[in-house]
Amino acid sequence: MARIAEHIIEDEAYSLREAFSLGSRLPVDLEGLLIKQGILTVFTQMSPEFSGMCLKYDNDTNFILVNSDIVLGRQNFTIAHELYHLFVQNGDEFKVHTCDVMNPQSPVERHANTFASYFLLPRDGVVEIMQRIDCTRKTVNAAHIIMMCDYFGVSYKAMLVRVNKILGLTRERFELLHAVQPIPTALDFSLNTEVFEKPQTKEKVIGDYSSKAQALYTSGLISKGHLIELLDAIKLGGNE
Repeated sequence: MARIAEHIIEDEAYSLREAFSLGSRLPVDLEGLLIKQGILTVFTQMSPEFSGMCLKYDNDTNFILVNSDIVLGRQNFTIAHELYHLFVQNGDEFKVHTCDVMNPQSPVERHANTFASYFLLPRDGVVEIMQRIDCTRKTVNAAHIIMMCDYFGVSYKAMLVRVNKILGLTRERFELLHAVQPIPTALDFSLNTEVFEKPQTKEKVIGDYSSKAQALYTSGLISKGHLIELLDAIKLGGNE
């Protein structure tokens, strides 16, 4: 499979932001977006290697499952990753899709990861914030990266990679920043650490639970493999 040029993936992300009326600068209110788009989203504890999954039943019934036992930044990235599968990827290619965004094993998964980065971190918005905090190729430091992580709701690594694409850091500067431990460094600078931590709420449902859960269950799609076990565990399927 030929590698997709990043500018094409960036255009996909911007197009979806435009379709969702998000503009090209501001961070994404993901919970508000999920509600507005009617996407049934369930957060529940799962094994560390599992990030999330999505299920596309029809144009009006989409489902996302997110591992609530991973840090907030990774949860947000997982949601954006799943939005690619639901709204950009060819709908005929899958019905149920399981993802590990930290260890993508296929070109499609890597594509979805790149899409998520552009969707959550639009160039115009990142550049605007960098200008506001005087973050340049010469001045960039860990505090800059951490402040932007908090603003955009992403992990330290995701933010650093995005900044590197914009600024073109030297290898030495990138490796120095990459070695930073974000939580203790944030505390040193009296910065917020929430995005680097696991949320206290472990079980949460967003969206029209009753009608969409029933539609997914009666479709038969959630009776397959490990998916039904996960959905039964959180009572999504209801009583048979």
